[in-house]
Amino acid sequence: MDILTERGQQSLADEQQAQNIFTSNYPRYQYAQTPKEKPADVDAFLIRDGIIGGVVETKCRYDVDLEEFKQRYSCEWLVTFDKILKGKQVADALCTKLVGFLYIVQSKTLLVQTIADNGLYVPSIKIMTTQTQATINGRTAVRSNAFIDMSSAKSLVLKN
Repeated sequence: MDILTERGQQSLADEQQAQNIFTSNYPRYQYAQTPKEKPADVDAFLIRDGIIGGVVETKCRYDVDLEEFKQRYSCEWLVTFDKILKGKQVADALCTKLVGFLYIVQSKTLLVQTIADNGLYVPSIKIMTTQTQATINGRTAVRSNAFIDMSSAKSLVLKN
C-alpha cells in the first residue's frame, strides 16, 4: 500500500498535523481516524460528546503555499470525485455531514469546508474528467475529479 512508502509516511505525518491543528482550535472534538493500512472510504470521524459530528476526507497539498493555492488554483481543491461520493454516502448513512480537510503544508494552514450536509452539497463543486497523479507515489490516472470551492473554508493554524 502507498501508506507504507516514504511519501506515504510523510503524508500520514502531515495528516496528523492537520488533525492537531483542528483539535487545537476545537478541543471539544476528537478526531478518530480510520485504519491507514486499509483502503477505507473515509479518513476519519469527528466526535463530540460521544456523538459523530462529521465524516472527514483529508488531503495534504505540497506544491503551493496558501496564497499560491488561492491564485494558481482559484481556491479550488481537486479531489477524486469517487472519494467525495463515498464520503457523502457514509455521512448520509450516519445522518451527519461530510467535512473536507485540506492541509496546505507550506503554510501550515488547514482549510476546513463542509462538503455535504443533510444530503446536499454545500460549496460549488465542478466535476470534470482529468488526468491527475494516481497516488501519493506518482503515476497518472484519468478519472472524474471534483473541484471544490474552498473560498468560504475556515482557515486554521495550530494554537498553543
